[in-house]
Amino acid sequence: MKPQLFASLKGYKKHDLVKDLFAGLMVAIIALPLSIALGIQSVPGSARAVQFGIITAIVAGFFISFLGGSKYQIGGPTAAFVVILASYVSNPNIGLLGLAIAGIMAGVILILLGLLRAGSVMKFFPYPITIGFTTGIGITLIIGQINDLCGFGVTEPEALHKFIGYFHNIKNFDFATFGVGAIGLLCVILLPKINKKIPSAFVALIVCTGATFLFNGAFGASVATIGSKFGKIEAGFFPINFSSIGDVKFTALIVPSIVIAFLCAIESLLSATVASGMTNTTFNPNQELMGQGVANIASSLLGGLPATGAIARTAAGIENGARSPLTGVFHALFLLVFYFLLMSVVQYIPLAVFSAILISVAINMSRFKLFARLTTFGIRDSIILIVTCVLTIVFDLTYGVLGGVAVTFILNAGNFKKGLKTEVVEGKKRNVVKAKGTIFFVNANKLVDVIEKAFTDKQLVTLDLSKIASIDESAFEKISTLRKKLSVQGKTLDFVGANKKVKARISKFEKVI
Repeated sequence: MKPQLFASLKGYKKHDLVKDLFAGLMVAIIALPLSIALGIQSVPGSARAVQFGIITAIVAGFFISFLGGSKYQIGGPTAAFVVILASYVSNPNIGLLGLAIAGIMAGVILILLGLLRAGSVMKFFPYPITIGFTTGIGITLIIGQINDLCGFGVTEPEALHKFIGYFHNIKNFDFATFGVGAIGLLCVILLPKINKKIPSAFVALIVCTGATFLFNGAFGASVATIGSKFGKIEAGFFPINFSSIGDVKFTALIVPSIVIAFLCAIESLLSATVASGMTNTTFNPNQELMGQGVANIASSLLGGLPATGAIARTAAGIENGARSPLTGVFHALFLLVFYFLLMSVVQYIPLAVFSAILISVAINMSRFKLFARLTTFGIRDSIILIVTCVLTIVFDLTYGVLGGVAVTFILNAGNFKKGLKTEVVEGKKRNVVKAKGTIFFVNANKLVDVIEKAFTDKQLVTLDLSKIASIDESAFEKISTLRKKLSVQGKTLDFVGANKKVKARISKFEKVI
């Protein structure tokens, strides 16, 4: 195994470098406000919250691209981590030092997973659980951002307690703060609809900072800014201080390190998969995990937070013409320059705009339309989806995933016995893949592999579903991904023989598959 960067540089030319430089600059402009917002929310109350976010984007962003297994992956702090990191920081048995050490431990776990070639195992993770916990995290994040958006001043860390606290503190509602936040929210929601290449979050920073000067100066409002909360922001790196390591309760870090490693693996491989789908390329999941591991260790050692591949930044790189992992490397270097040049003006930015940015991010990651559509897919998958989401909101990600996995195995006990058998019948113009049994998350990859091999010497392949009793959401997601990939290559996969139940699902989710 070797990093994708070195393979990408073969045949690399000057115009590729120009493309990567431009794409890296655009991603850096997008990443700066997002990284600040994620830092503030991940370590609430810390005097270095702003620095935490930017350092993570610089250090982790550099190593994820430099050592990863994806040609287009760009990493940094992500919204998926916000809720769990905030809970760890507020835990007296963990705190900031404990979180840093947990990040290092998670990095080691990720490297070991890569060396053990466990990246391919993540393909078997049930789709309803992935959507369930990402929607749950998104909802929790939205609930949390209402606080700064409206100026309520609620200090409760748990989502439900915080939500109840809003009603108790309704008298603290600040119209000026909400006005600034609303302007920011309009910017980040409407501008991408006009042109996706507009760095809407960066525009929101500028517009809302101007609005804050107006409200605070002309109308005597008191809209909170980074400066009023954190004071002067000094650029620099803050290496981990091991002098207090004797006070760390390592037993309390076991679960956090595993959770961080797990979430990083899921998010990074999901982001890399999305990038591969957008560009019709492949990636090495095991090298990707190793790169993520080194990135998390480096970030934690230098004063950053746990990080992973970021779908939004990765997609922005591709849309702006990225040619290689150098886009991610340049994005990190541009952020480094911004960090040391712009911190003197960052203090004037209102906190409400960061809440607006994260609300937009949370809405996108929640994928409410997909969640609603999947709840109609079938009772079994709906139960898994809803249980995972609810447990994530009420408790946390750990309970959500464990609960979802437990329910998944209980509800699919019968499917393990039925199994799946496949046969390829070769024809002159097309091959036919005959499947028998039940297609679900455990054997869906097996079917996908058989279908791909059937395309070796043909442009047309038919999947015969006449002997398939049922198919779950995970299988549909994998077939959807394969079909899109084949379509880009000019190949066609169609279906025949589906029973009434399976045909109804195909018809209902034809946009998915």
